[in-house]
Amino acid sequence: YKCFSCGESGNVITFVQKYNNISFQEAIKILAENAGINITLDTPKKQSAYDKYYDINDTALKYYKNNLISSVGTEAYKYLTDRGLTKELINEFNIGLSTGNKLSSMLLKKYDEVSLLSVDISKEISGNIYDTFQNRIIFPVIDEDRNVIAFSGRKYLRDDLNDNTQPKYLNTKETIIFKKGNVLYNINNSLQEIKKSKEIIITEGFMDTIRMSSIGYKNVVALMGTAFTKEHLEKIKSYKCRVVLNLDQDNAGKSATVSIGDELIKNNIDVSVIVFDDYKDSDEYIVNKGRDAFDLAYKNRISFIDFKLKYLRRNRNMSDSVEISKYINQAIESLNNIDDDILRELKINEISREFGISDSVIKGKLKDRVRKKVEVKSEVKNKRYNKYDISEIRILYLMLHYDEVINEFESSLGYLINDNMSSLAYKIIEFRNDYGYFEYSDFIDYISEDEKLNETLKEVMKYHNEDVYSEGELESYINTIKEYSIKKRIELLKQEMKDTLDINKKIEIAKKIENINKEVLKW
Repeated sequence: YKCFSCGESGNVITFVQKYNNISFQEAIKILAENAGINITLDTPKKQSAYDKYYDINDTALKYYKNNLISSVGTEAYKYLTDRGLTKELINEFNIGLSTGNKLSSMLLKKYDEVSLLSVDISKEISGNIYDTFQNRIIFPVIDEDRNVIAFSGRKYLRDDLNDNTQPKYLNTKETIIFKKGNVLYNINNSLQEIKKSKEIIITEGFMDTIRMSSIGYKNVVALMGTAFTKEHLEKIKSYKCRVVLNLDQDNAGKSATVSIGDELIKNNIDVSVIVFDDYKDSDEYIVNKGRDAFDLAYKNRISFIDFKLKYLRRNRNMSDSVEISKYINQAIESLNNIDDDILRELKINEISREFGISDSVIKGKLKDRVRKKVEVKSEVKNKRYNKYDISEIRILYLMLHYDEVINEFESSLGYLINDNMSSLAYKIIEFRNDYGYFEYSDFIDYISEDEKLNETLKEVMKYHNEDVYSEGELESYINTIKEYSIKKRIELLKQEMKDTLDINKKIEIAKKIENINKEVLKW
């Protein structure tokens, strides 16, 4: 396939990969099923320098899960079921139980003390080793590769719940394998559904995520607090999906919603917000009002800009002119981040009608920012190519389609000016030499993991090339690249001539330049 608008191209495998935002192996599996072919993909887990630490946490999780279903877990299990968690949900989220100080002594039979302390499974007090988590219900944190990287323990015993000296939740501190700012809780269970639905719902806590999953929302993750990092942003951008924010409905949650939504909007991500004012979070809301009520709240979620404009009115006296002015200025600042021209126009009209202000006044404040955005977009869209760029792109395009052009490139030129273009040319040659042939669709698979090469390939294919070419045309492109190299060589020689005071050296350099020019004339 080939899209002349965006430059994307490839074969059936890469099409399924990109369309569904899935891995190569997942695409193979889908295609095999569609073709009625039975296929088993052996995907061994990658070896990692952190395998020992993952293994410690995995062993600990098995211990915690076994505790919960044993006689020592009766009270904790009842606590969970009383909160509406079924056996299936407990298994889906790998919930377990830490008891007294027994885990560390067991783990020390297999692992060294330093490693246990490194992943915060154990802690050292006055030279003695103790379990970090004791008498708590355990929620494991599992990454996209299904590695257990951390734990969160919740108080559940009556006496402990009344003890305010200990936190309700105790979390693994940051370790060699756990960086809180990189983690989305439940991504291990939700990633496939996120890719399938092209939507991710972001909540604030474990129980919100688990509760929503219990009523069928399988594309839900939690931030483990309200901090939203650039690492979270990069993950979401890689999923290529819209975002539904469903944080707590209190002031802190609403403030976090605005902060996170602003960051997502700046990165051109579609954002909406679930709103319900009568309960603090989705866990309480679903428990008290049921699935149908939450489904309705989800269906009636509002755009982020509507949420933010409503939020900006909080605690303002909207009958006071100064307060209204402050609100409108903040609203205009928010509209500046919207790339959707129609949505921005609608919001301008709403504000204009509500407060009786001319829309030209509002647009005047927006004008400079919008104009700058348009200029930047225009510059990116209309990238100008000089004759050297065009020659490189054309040579590469023909190499991708004709074996004889690969041979001609190797024998007559062997290099390109731009480093990225050169890398692509060398990769084409490498593929042909390794496999004894060159096929464009196979080559796409060959470089599928190299982001830079894929971007360069996209640029080459996006330029509107013609498949037909003549020998004279190819020779002209090659000579243009050579011309650039000679030009640069002469510039260096001229600089060298200028820098030297030795008259004989100057004469020698002048002769070199003359000889180069004579060679060029032979073309």
